[in-house]
Amino acid sequence: MEIKESLRLPRRISDNLKILIKIVETVHKSTDLHEIYDTALDLVTELEKVDMAAIYLVDEASDEAVLQAQRNFPDDYVEQASRIPRPVGITWKIIDSGSVLNIDDISNNGDVGPAGLEAGYSGILGVPVMLDGKAIGVIWFARYSYEKFTTGEVELLSTIGNQIAIAIARVKQKQELEERNKNLSLLSKVTERVHASADLKLIYKTFLEALEEISLFELMSLYLVEETGTGKEAVLQIQRNLPHEYLEKASRIARPKGATWKVINSGEALFYSIYDKKNPLGPAGRSLGKRSVLSIPLKYRGRTVGVIHFMSAVNKVYEKQQIDFLSSLGNQIGTAIAKAMMFEEANERAKEMERLYENLQTTQDQLIQTEKLASLGQLVSSIAHEINNPLTPILGYSQLLMSHAETDPVKVQRFYEVINQSADKVKKIVENLLSFGRRDAPRRDYQDINNILERAVDFRELQLGLNNIAVVKDFGSGIPKTMVDPGQLQQVFNNIILNAHHAMSASSEPDGRLEISTSCADGDNIEILFSDSGPGIRKEILGKIFDPFFTTKAPGVGTGLGLSVSYGIIKEHGGDIRVDSQEGKGARFTVRIPVRDYRHYLNDTEHDVQPAAESDEENPPSDSVKRVLIVEDDELITSLMQGVLEAEEFMVDLSSDGEQALEMIDGKAYNFIVCDIRMPNMDGREFYRKLSERNSGIAGRILFITGDPSEETLDFISKTGNRFLSKPFKVNEFKEAVSKIS
Repeated sequence: MEIKESLRLPRRISDNLKILIKIVETVHKSTDLHEIYDTALDLVTELEKVDMAAIYLVDEASDEAVLQAQRNFPDDYVEQASRIPRPVGITWKIIDSGSVLNIDDISNNGDVGPAGLEAGYSGILGVPVMLDGKAIGVIWFARYSYEKFTTGEVELLSTIGNQIAIAIARVKQKQELEERNKNLSLLSKVTERVHASADLKLIYKTFLEALEEISLFELMSLYLVEETGTGKEAVLQIQRNLPHEYLEKASRIARPKGATWKVINSGEALFYSIYDKKNPLGPAGRSLGKRSVLSIPLKYRGRTVGVIHFMSAVNKVYEKQQIDFLSSLGNQIGTAIAKAMMFEEANERAKEMERLYENLQTTQDQLIQTEKLASLGQLVSSIAHEINNPLTPILGYSQLLMSHAETDPVKVQRFYEVINQSADKVKKIVENLLSFGRRDAPRRDYQDINNILERAVDFRELQLGLNNIAVVKDFGSGIPKTMVDPGQLQQVFNNIILNAHHAMSASSEPDGRLEISTSCADGDNIEILFSDSGPGIRKEILGKIFDPFFTTKAPGVGTGLGLSVSYGIIKEHGGDIRVDSQEGKGARFTVRIPVRDYRHYLNDTEHDVQPAAESDEENPPSDSVKRVLIVEDDELITSLMQGVLEAEEFMVDLSSDGEQALEMIDGKAYNFIVCDIRMPNMDGREFYRKLSERNSGIAGRILFITGDPSEETLDFISKTGNRFLSKPFKVNEFKEAVSKIS
């Protein structure tokens, strides 16, 4: 017997080694855990005195030891003990201790549960499955006999257990790597999509679509902080699978309630479980059932602007890799939201800047107009005096002529001359007032600076003379024309002359002197100098005179806007304005305007009125009768023009509005037409358009007359290509215009 037994021992060792080798080959060849479990357990139960075997692994999400595979355990055991909650039974004793457990009789061990006691085995060996120094499960080996496993058996089964543990670790690492790669791919895709747009709605839609590929949670909610009238609230933006009851209670969360505000206030990620009695969930969160929650803060410019909650009923504990992934996912959506918020903020700022700029432009226009009105208000009495002066001889001499009180031809001729000269003065005053008070949009015309300056001097000449201020003009010859806004430029010159007038009027000197000169030495800039003999400007205020609302005048006398508005106008023209002064020695203002050729502005002109279409009749009618149509509703002006034209041997027809004129044109041919702009029924603009539609060459031979020299009117006439006269006009001006058109 001893010889037979001794022969059996080497054979048993050989068999055991063969089984071990097969197990090693299998577990290291396969990547399927279930295949590894099944093959290993099948081979283990072939060993002598190993009647049963089972493998348990820890499920961290549920905190349970879960049966992965078994051999020869009864069905009742499998049904009762497939999931063993911590810390029940000897299975958890081995997992928690990480030590091998070898028992000869389970009935003598108080840790064995009812399912184990009824399973039919007596001796058991529990080998922990170790991974990175931590027990992640147990492999059970059981026998029917009442005996412990021998040292050799323990070593063999421990080796088998270690090999299975290595295989499990290898497969888990592979699965983790695949999951990590999958998560990285998903994260990359989400990042690319959410950062491709600055539209919050599209970002949210993209994010929700990406969540469909993630199984780490069942519920999700994203909140952003909003300012309210009474404080702050976290407002739900998007959610996944949240029940209606929750949405009714927690769509808006007032500060500082619940877990949402705990994360927002701390700015730190937070993981908590419904199982934790100290979890910060509010009633609405608790109503979602037994779940674990991972909350990620959303940050923008260093402050927390919201939070994402990921909620799971399956994952009671998130692994570090999963937390890292969800945190990265939250950070990416947070960054995308921050970018969208920044984009919206930038848009709002751009719109606000645009509004501010428009307001600034409006304010500047208002300041210009205010200064005009302020200056005009100061001149009301002088203007009334200036207009009434020439009106007096007009009225007086015209009455003498009408009453035939004077019959001497020489005196009568003199009366006519005085009336004409006086009327001409009134005409100049009205022209200057229209130019000064006009509130048109800034425009650029090809202008002679000397002419604009002359008009500005004429506007102030009477006032200056009343205060014994002499004006000395030295306007350079050959000054090139340039593109300027004549109205605005005249306003600048008026402001400077008015300031000099005030300064010299306030001086103790009985007489004053204002020298005005123009020059263009370099050919690129026109220089205008204003030098007065006033008291000068004190050194301490010299740098402030162009500041808005700064004035040295008494309250009610000046607004402090004239020079600041003038400064803005000159800068807008690309020029420069400066002042030099010494106290007691007067002041000198220098204005520089760049010379700009009109051809640089031709491409900027838009024509919305087409010149009259050419016709076969390029020249006036060739018969001996010269016929003219006058379209004018003022009888006195009509009579004047009719008399002048008839004296030039024209046949003259009269019409008081455009409709009547069109009917007359149908029946007669005219050399040219004299047409007013403003008339009842059909005005001059509409008359011209109707005439152009008829493809009549006469539309190109109209002499427009108007008492409305507004920009709108002048633009219209300019675009027709026809000539015009401004009312009032002189007879010789009318004759000259007729000679050029006829």
